Amino acid sequence: MPTIKPEARRLLGLLLPLVVLALASSVLLYLNRSATWGWFAAALLLAGITVVVVRLRRRAARVTAWGAVMALLAATVFGSHPGPRHRAAAGEGTIPGATVHTAYGPVSGLRTADGAVEVFAGMPYAQPPVGELRWRAPVPPRPWTQVREAAAFADVPVQPSSAFWLRALQQTVDVPLAEVFVNPYPTSEDSLYLNVWRSTRANSAALPVIVTIPGGGFATGSGELPVLDGGPLARRGDVITVTVNYRLGVFGFLAHPELDAESPHGSSGNYGLLDQVAALRWVRDNIAAFGGDPRRITIAGESAGGQSVCLLSTMPAAEGLFHRVIGGSGGCLGTAGDTEAGDQVDTREVARRAGRELSDRLGGASVAQLRAMPADRVFAASRELAAHWRPSLDGHVLRRAAAEVFAAGEQHDVPILVGSNADEASLARAAPPDTDPAAYRSDIERRFGADAGKYLRLYPGGSDEEVLDSLLHADTDRLMHRAMHLWAREHSRKADAYVYFFTRVPPDPALPEFGAYHGAELMYAYGTLGATGDAEYTDLDHRLSGQMTDRWVRFAATGDPNGPGLTRWPSAAEFPDQVMEWGERSGMRPRPRAEAVDFWLRHQGPIA
Repeated sequence: MPTIKPEARRLLGLLLPLVVLALASSVLLYLNRSATWGWFAAALLLAGITVVVVRLRRRAARVTAWGAVMALLAATVFGSHPGPRHRAAAGEGTIPGATVHTAYGPVSGLRTADGAVEVFAGMPYAQPPVGELRWRAPVPPRPWTQVREAAAFADVPVQPSSAFWLRALQQTVDVPLAEVFVNPYPTSEDSLYLNVWRSTRANSAALPVIVTIPGGGFATGSGELPVLDGGPLARRGDVITVTVNYRLGVFGFLAHPELDAESPHGSSGNYGLLDQVAALRWVRDNIAAFGGDPRRITIAGESAGGQSVCLLSTMPAAEGLFHRVIGGSGGCLGTAGDTEAGDQVDTREVARRAGRELSDRLGGASVAQLRAMPADRVFAASRELAAHWRPSLDGHVLRRAAAEVFAAGEQHDVPILVGSNADEASLARAAPPDTDPAAYRSDIERRFGADAGKYLRLYPGGSDEEVLDSLLHADTDRLMHRAMHLWAREHSRKADAYVYFFTRVPPDPALPEFGAYHGAELMYAYGTLGATGDAEYTDLDHRLSGQMTDRWVRFAATGDPNGPGLTRWPSAAEFPDQVMEWGERSGMRPRPRAEAVDFWLRHQGPIA
């Protein structure tokens, strides 16, 4: 065999680490997508080569030098990586859009590359709630005279954001629902903005408007999420779409005795709900300039968005600001008490106790001191109390529990379209709870007493697998099917209510075991199939999406999802035990899991 000359071995010893480092740098550059990192890596590699080749003769010294270079590269990749970034509001290859004159000043939008849809992104509906405006009702934006570019999404409300490793992972593999459950966008307290989409097709009449309030447990979410993108619906040419941001978490829902004292209404909390009202006022006053009809405004939401639109239906401040409601997988007729104990909303006393505890965690800080603190410090201290940063009965914004308002027939007199999905709780399979059959049975007997036998018949637990299925079914029935059936039943005494049940399992290879999971219907109803994940959608999926968007837009236009050529969808008052199924075979069917839902309707304990 030929021998390698010493000079060649020395050259190979110099080049091999260089090749390894160059390959590692290329991979890290791809994952990082940071120009800072790219230039630094190139400079560092060049410096390493120079030092090793020119200065270091001994092999041990070269190895040490290459190790130092590798360590510096690794440190740099984590130090220089770009933070969360906004997605392009109108996609790639955009065209300058028209200028529209709002009540606050002119704005210019963007058109999609094909010119069919125009988006006006990042328009303020309130002043930034910072400094002295933190934990105050939203204040209208200051007017402007020069044309303001509405070409990019604004920062989203303060919330947990994705880490570098997750964003890097998304460069190489499909991470299902990553953007839905972990915020990938820049956050800021200055986030009270909304986005409007419209078709560029000429219309002789003003169009109905769908205003979407995002979900996320009042802790995450934004109007920037791709699954809520208003472009596909607006492209139809028969509806204007809007998405909004509102304050989340501790910044949106802190209640505190000192805030009560400074309020003219003697109340605090629910600032996120007041933001939603302010956004709807902006829509009412400005949407005509975009071609929308201020007399046909539909508010829509899923999960916490569904709870929001339900609560808005009970709020005097929101009266007259909307004319229809679409709610999915989240109502508001749960119990009031203590959210940590399983109630849907806190009472006034419990909410204020949480506010005082936050002050204690921050050294007994007063509200003035809390307002002066950096947002990230307040946010970090608030996370262990997260269950309480949501709507509460403050006595002004929410005067009574929603269940009482609906029982008295005092909610707003508008038609509603509401529903839930077949497998709402299935995402818990990603981190399943304890499923020991003996422990399960003992817990049920302790919690339900005389009703334990009936509970175990509805939700048996003879094996670990059966326990898990029962836990997920119970949460789905209790939290979603019950909530939506009750909402429709109570509301149908006053106005039309239409109920759906979504059963289609999205064909995403990464999510087969989750079925028709929580939020799965959104991409069908909004026409945003493919916005998240790598599902291979079939003709059935596109046909189902077309059917749902047709019904949603028809409802927004008329208050009735029925029309020529469509299968009749009777209201809940006509057929209270029938729902419209959206799935592989769409059409009317008996309401889902009626016996189990009726069990929860009789349940007296805390319930969300």
